[in-house]
Amino acid sequence: MPVVIPSRHRGPAAAVRAVMAAVVVLLVASVGLPASTAQADQDIVFDGAGDARQISLIGDSTLAGVRWYDDYGDLRRYNFVLNAESCRRTVEQSCISREGYRSANVLSTMRSLDGELGELLVVMTGYNDPVWSIDEAIAEVTAEARRQGVDHVLWLTLRTSFDVDYSDPQEQSSIDTFREYNDQLLDAAEASGGFLQLADWGAYSFGATDWFEYDGVHLTPAGVDALTGFLAEAIDRVLAGDENAIVSTSWTVLVPGAEGPTVSAVQEAMIEAGIDVPGGADGVYGNDTMAAVAEFQRRTGDLQVTGAVDASTARALGVDLGAGASDADDLASPDDQPVESPPAVAPPGEIAESAEATGDGVSDGIIPLPSTPATEEGSRLMSGWFLALAVIVALVGAVILRRRHVVARRRAIRSGPTG
Repeated sequence: MPVVIPSRHRGPAAAVRAVMAAVVVLLVASVGLPASTAQADQDIVFDGAGDARQISLIGDSTLAGVRWYDDYGDLRRYNFVLNAESCRRTVEQSCISREGYRSANVLSTMRSLDGELGELLVVMTGYNDPVWSIDEAIAEVTAEARRQGVDHVLWLTLRTSFDVDYSDPQEQSSIDTFREYNDQLLDAAEASGGFLQLADWGAYSFGATDWFEYDGVHLTPAGVDALTGFLAEAIDRVLAGDENAIVSTSWTVLVPGAEGPTVSAVQEAMIEAGIDVPGGADGVYGNDTMAAVAEFQRRTGDLQVTGAVDASTARALGVDLGAGASDADDLASPDDQPVESPPAVAPPGEIAESAEATGDGVSDGIIPLPSTPATEEGSRLMSGWFLALAVIVALVGAVILRRRHVVARRRAIRSGPTG
């Protein structure tokens, strides 16, 4: 289990933050999230990986999901220090977070961890940065990492999928800012000589709405699992000497429009599993293949029925997860329109958004992908928060009504019986 230690950059308002944390714990309990959601303003240190290499991860609330759900997944193959805070900015002053305080920015946090960043620094931030600070943010973070002797910085690209609806509390960032951030990250990575590399989270998670809350950037439990697995694989490749500016992971979710040998391998595996695939293993992921995948997922029982081949479905089929890394043809062209699923494949909400909706999200300048089918996990979370709020309002209302009743009764006693 991770060892949690206090952060070096606590301010004098620690007592106030403790009270805010207690309030968060109560709210968290009301919606069924883990109590670790309240553990804010802390460095999280894991040293249980033996002789594994030392890395560090610094991010905003898009990374803080691993802390909120106390789920570090495959990251535990490394010794690491993690600091992820809500409403964090990279070099500008951070905004006040959902956990009730203003965290140190990324640059200040790096300096507070001087000597502890290890061989590799992972950065997952930018969603709260104003557009004018992007260039400065990338340059100063990479310069500080070089000063501290870090071998590589691995920066996650920002999400620009059709389901992203996030803006920072001061409305200085939006999906357009995220696209600009990705463009500048790519330019900086290509000019860095391999020092700055990109883990293409934006492309990998495109359309995977069940990984995110309603705003399209904050993680659900499924998203935490996806992120930690994605990160661990990207970290593996960088530490193994991958010199590509963009570090791809070995499996890309397959959806209608994909073509190539990996699609053929999936089709062959379904046929061997007794699933009818009209047209056979032709290497084209169309409606028939999507329906066949959905049938396989239903029969397996422990897979989400989406009609898309994510890593879990590929593993269940026995398909080599490394195959997707080198088969460029498996990615649908940015100009391809996702094929709509037949009504029998899955209930509404489990199939990809329409082609018109997905057209919005392919201009991020990194690696555009078609929509990935997903469910609305974020809506469930929001419903929980609204339920908690409704309970609080009801309690306050009951207190007010009781008070009015007591006051009215006292007045009646004082005035005595009438006529």
